[in-house]
Amino acid sequence: MDGPVRWSELEARVDLGELPAFHRAFLNLHRPELSADTLPLRRVQQYVSQTLYALVKAGRARRVDEDFEVPPEVIPEPYRGQI
Repeated sequence: MDGPVRWSELEARVDLGELPAFHRAFLNLHRPELSADTLPLRRVQQYVSQTLYALVKAGRARRVDEDFEVPPEVIPEPYRGQI
């Protein structure tokens, strides 16, 4: 994977049962102060959305229609191979 990928496409490639772990890994990468492994799933989902918007604001991701486009380096390393 060289270029950016749509967030929704990335989530679709992660097994449904693995999605909470993927979101927590994303937060651990970008917001380690949250201790995502201890958060309820509802909070994890809220923080993922907030973090994607923060990445857009910082110029590290792009908003495309109702989705986000993210470069490989913002995806947790264990999940980069799923693209």
